[in-house]
Amino acid sequence: MSESLKNNRELYEKTNPVFNTAKMTLFQLAQQGNTHAAKISEKLGLTEDTQKSQSFSMGPEEEMTFRIILETRYHMMGILAQDSGFSVFVDLPCGYTPRAIETAEHSSSYIGLDLPPVISEISGIILPMISSEKQSLVRFNPVDATNGRSLEKALEDVKENICINTEGLLMYFSDAEIHSFLENIKKLLDIHGGCWITADPEIMPEHIRILSAIHPGDTNHDTDSILNEKADVSVTTNSLMVRYGHEKEDVEKVKDILSEHGLKAERIRIGSHIVATKAFSLLTPEQGSAVLKAVEDIAFWKVVSAGLSENNAGADQHFTIRKEYTDGVLFLELTGRLDSLTAPQLLAKYEKQNASDVIRKVQIDCHALDYISSAGLRVLLIMQKGCKEGVSLKGMNDLVRDILDQTGFSEIIQMTV
Repeated sequence: MSESLKNNRELYEKTNPVFNTAKMTLFQLAQQGNTHAAKISEKLGLTEDTQKSQSFSMGPEEEMTFRIILETRYHMMGILAQDSGFSVFVDLPCGYTPRAIETAEHSSSYIGLDLPPVISEISGIILPMISSEKQSLVRFNPVDATNGRSLEKALEDVKENICINTEGLLMYFSDAEIHSFLENIKKLLDIHGGCWITADPEIMPEHIRILSAIHPGDTNHDTDSILNEKADVSVTTNSLMVRYGHEKEDVEKVKDILSEHGLKAERIRIGSHIVATKAFSLLTPEQGSAVLKAVEDIAFWKVVSAGLSENNAGADQHFTIRKEYTDGVLFLELTGRLDSLTAPQLLAKYEKQNASDVIRKVQIDCHALDYISSAGLRVLLIMQKGCKEGVSLKGMNDLVRDILDQTGFSEIIQMTV
């Protein structure tokens, strides 16, 4: 790996620490007998030691629960995408799984979307594993799921209907990011037609119900801690995540939110797909019956556009940074969107200046900043911790200010009009 590529990857890992989570999913698929996943894991150098948590261990019930959920999600998503009848499978985020290989084997088109470091790493591994006559069916593009322009650009030459898949993505979004993401999904479906299939809204109740069925009598399952441990960033609670014990009301709430964004949903129950997994066959008959009963109302969501939006334009959000340094103060003026694709640029500017000068304070002009995602917030936090006098922001629009308020950053970072 070249020095510049290594540095670029390190910047992305600081602002978007999700890569190990994606590799853990791949490694689990390999352990469950997926031969393609095993080959990819080997090429990435993944072993029991590299994937072992240093601070947390799960009992056999938790391990079995995660295995059932992972196998069900992976198996069911492939079946639903194939059965949708839409020509192009759009995997968001694609991570490191062998989905591209399996889709190409069925002579279907596949577009893997993820952050640039993932795409640069996985495309060089996956494409040589596909037969030469089918390599043209597969491509990978770097995107940020909350950045509509990056998604549109990745799919701009697609003429067929699309089937967008998201697994393990929504639980890391704030409500502001959910809003942006749904707007992007709506626009993509209006442009291309097709559907969006997601496993994410009901992951929390699914996990708790399966675990309780396998290990009855213990209802004190700390699901958030387990999911957070298996991830690199904190699992959050947003308006699209159904809570355990509130399933009925939250399902209706999610439908309402989708409707507000011009989307409508069909819930597809997971029960028959659980039976098809290898992990399910390892349960006792009593455990199997209990699991099926526990998840009889748990579903994937298949979402389509409810009709073309009147405002379907969308600006080309170009990100720029103007920088000045005077007497220990780093002045920054940001324009456009500070998200997963652009946050590394801001971090690079800060780290380069910090390497040559003492930065005691960072002052950021946000008058032209349209949006900030969790990746951008991480850069603010890095700068806040690294400067004696911290970070100050001025001129935020209502959306940026709301995001800072919702995430608690307005309490730790100075803000002025």
